[in-house]
Amino acid sequence: MRVIHVISGISRSSGGPARSSQGLVAALNAAGVEAWLVSCAVGERPWLPGVTRFRAPERPGLWALRAFFRALFGELRPDLVHLHGIWQPQIHLAACAARALGIPYIIAPRGMLEPWSLEQGKWKKRLALALYQRRDLRGAVALHATAETEAEQFRALGFGQKIVVSPNGVTVPERLPRRVANKAGERRALFVSRIHRKKGLLELVEAWDRIRPEGWKMEIVGTDADGYQREVEAAVRAKGLQDDFVFTGPLMDEDKWQAYTRADLFVLPTHSENFGIVVAEALYAGVPVITTRGTPWRELETHRCGRWIDFGVVSLAAALREMMALPDGARQAMGERGQALVQSRYAWPAIGQAMAKAYARLLA
Repeated sequence: MRVIHVISGISRSSGGPARSSQGLVAALNAAGVEAWLVSCAVGERPWLPGVTRFRAPERPGLWALRAFFRALFGELRPDLVHLHGIWQPQIHLAACAARALGIPYIIAPRGMLEPWSLEQGKWKKRLALALYQRRDLRGAVALHATAETEAEQFRALGFGQKIVVSPNGVTVPERLPRRVANKAGERRALFVSRIHRKKGLLELVEAWDRIRPEGWKMEIVGTDADGYQREVEAAVRAKGLQDDFVFTGPLMDEDKWQAYTRADLFVLPTHSENFGIVVAEALYAGVPVITTRGTPWRELETHRCGRWIDFGVVSLAAALREMMALPDGARQAMGERGQALVQSRYAWPAIGQAMAKAYARLLA
């Protein structure tokens, strides 16, 4: 079976889909599928192991990209094309090329059909739906959801084709860094993600100000998006919390995992995520998690490894107060349960095998 995965770009700073698409392609190759990864960005190269088949266009521009997809799909003649993301014209061109050549395709909207996301720039999105996006979605043989909640949203929007529900996996280091003790009497909460308006960081500052936790630091790790970090830093200064908040910037993988192992608590107070791969990473590192019901992480409650809360300052402040008041041993036990959950459910080999079976069913 030959499957081509198409994504608009795989820059390290572009967020979870760049990482998870590579992880899925690598897992599919290990499962016996001839999986290709195609980036629409000129000059990019994969940076996770296991992506052994890769293409990218040599010339920029949508006209060149249109010809690139027609030539590539005609050359490789895949059994299936798996598109990651919507709205981008690059992904639309790949869908057009697949339809023109009679190749079935799957679309993974990657959270872009979630209610919060649909409200952002909604008039442009309504225009895109009318011009091309609805046709691309309805033409897919299946939609790929990373959680049941995302699948429910597809149904609520009226899409009736098959839905493949398959979570993202966690690309883990061969060995976790040794847990680093913080200064005596100091505990550390951690946020890892893009520093973006969607992620709820202003609400985090407000919640932190309400409880003023003694002996705790809040570390913010991630790439600034659209200058939003300046707003967050200004809010920190306005509340007089400069001594509590540490802005580390983006970290490469090894340093990122060291940040996880320094943390006593992980916080992702986001408006919306279709998956939230950083939640799985934190749990794998043995760190209990607070995140919102805008993510699909109900398992934090059912597996007793964190708190799954309503979005907002009041609920976030209450969860922070509760989790920070726990003895260290109680938080460590929550982290151990979270680590066991990720090892059993979110390992890439099992996800690759399940997706390969889903492809076979669709093609049959």
